[in-house]
Amino acid sequence: MFLVIGVIFFVGAYNYSIGTAARMGPGYFPRILGGLLAVLGVVVAGVGLKNQAEWAKTAGIGWTWTPVVILTVAVVLFGLALQPLGMIASIILLTMISGIAAHDKNYRDLVIITVIMCLFCAAVFVWGLKLQMKLFPWS
Repeated sequence: MFLVIGVIFFVGAYNYSIGTAARMGPGYFPRILGGLLAVLGVVVAGVGLKNQAEWAKTAGIGWTWTPVVILTVAVVLFGLALQPLGMIASIILLTMISGIAAHDKNYRDLVIITVIMCLFCAAVFVWGLKLQMKLFPWS
């Protein structure tokens, strides 16, 4: 995600003059930020793939796409469920499906994380920022 957004910003600012550090043009900030974001995306993806490969090696199995697919499905389902089910049910869905991708399944910790995420998101987005977002399907 970082890589894609970084490349979009970098390419989107291509037609603007970049200027110099002393006299920045309109394309300076989006290109620098986009480039840094793309580099961060490559680093994050590399570390994640390396950790996945190390875990698979110690577990005695080959590298697998299963966690990547599960997490992608969880995020897509969260986006699809947010409007009809509300934020609380969508977060529960997201964290429970994401927990399936974990190497060490600890369901007690997963429930704690789910409760904390629900409270944090409600406090920040609904009560703090006053976004027009349903907490529950009936609200």
